[in-house]
Amino acid sequence: METSETDQLAQLLGELRAEVHSARQETNALRRELIVAKERMDDLARQLLQSQAGHTPLPGLGASAPIQSSNPVQVVLPGVIPLAPPERFAGDPKRFAVFMNQCGLHFLCRPGAFPNDQSKVAFVLSYLSGSAADWSIPLVNQDDSLLQDFQGFQQNMEKLFARHSQGQV
Repeated sequence: METSETDQLAQLLGELRAEVHSARQETNALRRELIVAKERMDDLARQLLQSQAGHTPLPGLGASAPIQSSNPVQVVLPGVIPLAPPERFAGDPKRFAVFMNQCGLHFLCRPGAFPNDQSKVAFVLSYLSGSAADWSIPLVNQDDSLLQDFQGFQQNMEKLFARHSQGQV
């Protein structure tokens, strides 16, 4: 007796459902393992930072086994370096270099937060006020190409707002 096409499709559907169920179980198990691994990594990072700060020794290293090094290892973890936000820049040529330096520190210490020129330009724009903010309005309203070119954007700001452009060096 031949199995009807409907029966074959029903059997295939049942097999597919079983495979999906199995894949979901494997995915959930992997998620649990990943969560445990992340928690362990976070715990180890905390222990390492505390050890570097002199609070507690790392597990397995007693007080009798200090690490001797003239160059202690510095570990930088995402989000660990507390950075003050840049001061708002209102267009004062005396404050331009300081402002750009403050922004540059954010780009340097948090490269993942600024993966492209557009994100850097947006960050700088968010801290403009006064005449600097007034200058930026047409750029944003017209979707200027400088919004995608941080170096060009910075050069334009420098021409308008840096000390040397005012004849003051």
